[in-house]
Amino acid sequence: MSISFWLDQSSSASKNYDFVIVGGGIAGLSTAFWLQKKDPTLKIAIIEKHRVGFGASGRNAGFVTAGSTEHYIKLNETYGTEKATNIWRFSEINRHLLLEHVIEDAADELDFRHTGSCTVAPSEQHWEKYKTTAKLMREQGIDVHEVSPAEMEADYGITGFIGGIQYTGDGYIHPFKLLQRLRSKLKVDFIEGQEVFDIDDSSSQVKIRTDRDTFTAGKLLVTVNAYLPLVLKKFQGVVVPGRGQILVTEPLPFFVKGPCYLTKHLCYFRQLPTGHLLIGGFRNLATQQEETYADNTTPVIQEALLNFVRSHFRLGKEARVAYQWSGIMGYSPDGQMIIGEVPERKNIHVIAGCSGHGMGLSFHAAKTLVDSVYGTKVPDHLSIARIKF
Repeated sequence: MSISFWLDQSSSASKNYDFVIVGGGIAGLSTAFWLQKKDPTLKIAIIEKHRVGFGASGRNAGFVTAGSTEHYIKLNETYGTEKATNIWRFSEINRHLLLEHVIEDAADELDFRHTGSCTVAPSEQHWEKYKTTAKLMREQGIDVHEVSPAEMEADYGITGFIGGIQYTGDGYIHPFKLLQRLRSKLKVDFIEGQEVFDIDDSSSQVKIRTDRDTFTAGKLLVTVNAYLPLVLKKFQGVVVPGRGQILVTEPLPFFVKGPCYLTKHLCYFRQLPTGHLLIGGFRNLATQQEETYADNTTPVIQEALLNFVRSHFRLGKEARVAYQWSGIMGYSPDGQMIIGEVPERKNIHVIAGCSGHGMGLSFHAAKTLVDSVYGTKVPDHLSIARIKF
């Protein structure tokens, strides 16, 4: 963002904090939560350019998942079985931490359901590969099992596929209600409707300017995910935006048990407790066009989403559209989050590159970020040290 001379109303008098967090999504609020856990006396501010949850945290599908079977396959191919399993466990811990510290006894209030998730096999080749992977996952203590085509139709209302692999640990939630509950646990100053346009870390205190205020802090934590290159230019070409589009139908009879992935189309779907059917994905139909910060929807992807509903769901033939929207995700070079202190930028730390797994990672990742501020080493696969700038 650029600020004109006319619009700059920031003052030379600054507001002082121990920590300033830029970004009011799940990562930013979670970071504030874990800072409070470390030291309840800390003075913390969260700066959000729109309002809390306005970005991807309020525009995602609400999956609280470790990922698909295909995700585990890629992890295994990249890192080997032991490390792939540890990365998977990181997401499992994320879910346990959310349940313990945020969801607690408010599951119904937050529309949280522990349903498991299913990865759908679109071909015999995929099915054989998924079954082999499921066996490996079970050997690692990950609770997965095979789902037949008949079970796919009975439990998920979907037809035309070979089968699926269900992981029992996953679930879904109303993401904005989760943010509201997390916010209610914070004793911090929320500065909404202000966007950071200048950061000066040349002294022992970081100076942060918005169009209306000036802040100083001992440490600045930037948690804006896809928008990180717009705040810190060092990350241009490192964190890349990716638009995800979603379609929601008007309420239908209940027929989808839990979250599903169809990685052939980068597709995912679930049914809300209200009966609305949510489906997202198909960005591989226009890969270059979807690498954008524009949060509009496009006909080619929205038509593909609706066609999928009408052709593959037994109750979807007459489905009518209720909502269409998009959100901007941030992708790292290797698909893993980036956590740590920015090289050559004193007292500035980041968490970014959720790569489509923000809800499944951010609460635990924020704890990892806060722990690192206090001296704990970040796991190698998440550490900013692995990034080549």
